[in-house]
Order: sequence, then C-alpha cells, then structure tokens
Amino acid sequence: MRVLNLHRYRPLYSPWVEGKAELAAGLELGLLRAVQPRFGFTPDFLTPPPRASRAKFSTEIARVRSTPLERVRQELIWSRDGQNNPGAPEIEKMLSDLSGTRERMADQIESAWETLIRPDWAMISRVLDDDIAHRGAQLTSGGLAKLFDDLHPTLTWQDGQLVASRYNSPDHELTGEGLLLIPGAFAWPFLVVVTADGYQPTLVYPARGSARLWSDAPAPPDPLATLLGRTRATLLVALDPPATTTALAAQYGLALATVAEHLSALHAAGLATRRRTGHQVHYRRTEVGQAVVDASIG
Repeated sequence: MRVLNLHRYRPLYSPWVEGKAELAAGLELGLLRAVQPRFGFTPDFLTPPPRASRAKFSTEIARVRSTPLERVRQELIWSRDGQNNPGAPEIEKMLSDLSGTRERMADQIESAWETLIRPDWAMISRVLDDDIAHRGAQLTSGGLAKLFDDLHPTLTWQDGQLVASRYNSPDHELTGEGLLLIPGAFAWPFLVVVTADGYQPTLVYPARGSARLWSDAPAPPDPLATLLGRTRATLLVALDPPATTTALAAQYGLALATVAEHLSALHAAGLATRRRTGHQVHYRRTEVGQAVVDASIG
C-alpha cells in the first residue's frame, strides 16, 4: 500500500505499479492509504511480526482482526499525529468507531492481498526464501558481523550492538527475546524497525533480488533451447533467483512431475544444484550452468 501510495519515490516498483494500477483503482483502500504517510508512523497492528517462519495469511489477518482496541486507538493516534500526515482528518474519523475501523482495515488488507499480491505470491516467495537461505549461510559462516554487513546500508554491528544510524528512537535492549529479521519484497530502499511493547523486536529489510521481480522473465536463447529442449532451457534460465519445483510449476503452468523430471536432469548434468531449506528444496544454477547460459547468449 505504501508503494502504491508513494510510488514516485520508489522507482524500482514502477513496473509493478503500472501493472496493478487498474486493479488497485477498483478496490476500496482509503483507510489503508490514510495511515501510509511518506514519513511517520504506520500502525504496527496492521502488520504484526509473524509468529511462524511460514505463517499463513489467514492466520495473520485473524490476528489483525483480534487486535485489542486500545492498541488500535493508540497506534492510530501516533499515525494521526505524525509528521505532516495528510491522512490525519480521515484517521480522526476512524477513532470514533475503533471496532468498525479495525474490521474495515482488515477487510481492505484482505482485498489487497487477494487482488494485488496473491497472484504473484509464488514468484515473490521465491525471492524471500532465497534471501532467508542466504542470510542463514552468512550467519553460519561469519556470525552476526557477516550477517549484518550487507543487510542494510544504515545498519552496522559494533561491539555487540546493532546500530541503526538513521533512527532516533531510544536504544532497545534485547533481554533474551531475540530479534526477528524479515525480508520484504516491497521494502526497498527502507528499513523498518519494530520495538514497541507487545511486539517481537523486528527488522524488515529489502530482500535480495527484489528488482528482478518486476521485470519479465527472460526467454531461453534459441541455441540453448535447441541443445536442451525449450522447457528444460526455460527452467535453467528461470533459476535466478533459486526456485522450488512447486514455484516453477505455478509460474510456467507445468505439471509438478514435468518440472521435477527436468530439474533432476539438470542436476544430474551438473547444470543445477539443490539445497534443502526446511521442507522445501531449492534449485540453483551452478557455475557450469551459468557458463552454458552465457555461451548460448554470446
């Protein structure tokens, strides 16, 4: 919603905005727009930090609908009184019916999800899953210093402290409660920090590879298609970012068995590697696979 509301400040997402503008125009999203200022506070109860690594939308929207009304009231006031929020008059009206406001905002979130996000979710989740795997590898190989080295330009790890240089909020001590890291496909170029009481301390940062989401997937070069076959070549080219069998099947309208057969062949030939993350297996082009793609282009 913030990208739609302020897309002129986020050129990365211009292709997505252009593709969704007509659909968005047909939705009633006024309450969400009012609490999405360019600067200032957006109510955290609309996007509570998830409690599971693969939380379902139905579970999370139910949490929004059950937010205590006192929290709804307080966070709406913070948003209303923020820095020159043009939505302040609309927020003032919301405060007169907190229960109704909470329900209508949840309805608008659900409508936006179904129309604007869910059709692309298989593609978006590929980027998020790859980012999570990448960060896990950084933490394993280099500890917190390496993990935070390129998480966001405003973050640095210094003497056991995580410093966010562009935030003026008071320091927050993590007394065993941990810090939740969430990659965001729509977060660029910002960092979102959640440290308010009642929420899991959280950082939302731009996911690696987000820029590739809003450009058309390249077609396989003809020489590569001749060598491997059109479908297998398409899947090899599509392994950027890495992907699961299910995601590729959904993206290209192929049967799961067909995709699995082709990926197994690419793996056996040394053109793709696979890595298990939880219950999912992600396939990635190997250096040999990349060289084959590059040679077919040249």
